Amino acid sequence: MIWAAVDLLGGRCVQLLGGDPATARFAQDPLEAAQRFAAEGADGLHLIDLDAALGQGDNRELLEEIVRAASVPVQIGGGVHAVRAITRWLDIGAERVIVGTRGAEDPEWLRMIAARFPQRIVLALDVRGEEIVTSGWRRGSGLRALELARQVDPLGLAALLYTNVKIEGSLRGLDPQPIAALCRAVRTPVLVAGGLRGAQDVYRAYQLGAAGVVLGTALYAGTVHLKELKTKGARR
Repeated sequence: MIWAAVDLLGGRCVQLLGGDPATARFAQDPLEAAQRFAAEGADGLHLIDLDAALGQGDNRELLEEIVRAASVPVQIGGGVHAVRAITRWLDIGAERVIVGTRGAEDPEWLRMIAARFPQRIVLALDVRGEEIVTSGWRRGSGLRALELARQVDPLGLAALLYTNVKIEGSLRGLDPQPIAALCRAVRTPVLVAGGLRGAQDVYRAYQLGAAGVVLGTALYAGTVHLKELKTKGARR
């Protein structure tokens, strides 16, 4: 499944290099981007509120507009720390909600929400090296990605979202080894983000065992095209 990323910062659609807000490159209007990606053949929209993730406000009204207008499934995240936030997004129409910092650091909370919202929660594994980073990718957690993935595998999550923070937004191509190791270690579907440049990276992710990919910078830079991927069947 191919998810097209729409990351919001200050009400605008951006791409970041390595998750650093100082590197923000602004693209088109977020609603226009979401509608264009859906029209071009994205299987779903991957919406992230970067302001909420960084603790500097939110883009809730704009994100609600995008979710309500979406013609494809939506998964949404960024600063989600409470059941009421999960409930709100699902009630508005999101298919899945992505949790990161609290999901990684509070196992009891993650267990509770996974049971309350079966197959609707995606756990973000934002990884630098082998360590999960949290708080908008600014803080090391001391948690190892593979260890955490194995611990949460029985919970009935919708997916694990693996993002290689080091190469996020770089268009350098996949780092295959950690993806293959993660996919071998768990039964939970794995989504891959970070570094994807072209169609070959999408094909490679599936060969490694991924259930889907999240494409961001590659779409905005034009190094990959959704219509081409749809035509060639580079999806599950």
